[in-house]
Amino acid sequence: MRSNSKHTAKELEMYIQFYINDGISYTKLCEKHGLLLAQSKFHDKVLRYQEHGLAGIQSSITNNRYSEGFKHSVVMEHLEEGASIKGLARKYNIPSDSTVRNWIIKYTKGKSLRTYSPKPEVYTMKGRKTTHEEKVKIVKDYLSEGLSYTEAAKKHDVSYNNIYSWVQMYKKHGPDGLVDGRGRRKLNTIQTDEEKLKTEIAALKARNEYLETENAALKKLKAVERELMLRK
Repeated sequence: MRSNSKHTAKELEMYIQFYINDGISYTKLCEKHGLLLAQSKFHDKVLRYQEHGLAGIQSSITNNRYSEGFKHSVVMEHLEEGASIKGLARKYNIPSDSTVRNWIIKYTKGKSLRTYSPKPEVYTMKGRKTTHEEKVKIVKDYLSEGLSYTEAAKKHDVSYNNIYSWVQMYKKHGPDGLVDGRGRRKLNTIQTDEEKLKTEIAALKARNEYLETENAALKKLKAVERELMLRK
């Protein structure tokens, strides 16, 4: 089986063994041994191999099928616990990050997975009319209290999809992003310094969680590589 179009799984396993056991650097693997993967891609393969063995770097010749319950648990791990998309794909040996990303998009748009929520009414309820002031208050409550989307939806008696959409718009445009957008021109938002700070903090929080996870994994790999080189 091929792990990708450039190397078979067995070939890739050989490169990973060279890297982990023999302390051969990524650069030398490329220059002297013919490795063709980009560094980030190779590191991801190393982590998958360490997590799942050969199965972690093999590609299935048939499409993988996942239950709705499994999809729901993965999506909730991202939304409620802040797990990164790349990290989830690696943890559960899902071949493509985009698969996880698509599950999240469908879920937040209410297209699937809703019946697997412990509180399905939060996802299936019809959206109620809310004023601009109420939307801002709900979003600020979500940000300040550290609520999950599910908790905020239940607390304020609005749909999950509304909460998710309002938070994303607020992060991008501040309070003006929550004005009814029908027939409105592109936003030209002016925020106060305090609102800008809150918006930036909220937007960076999710990004930082992702980067911290990825950086920790890369630091671990680099530490292993340095230790192996010192042994030589």
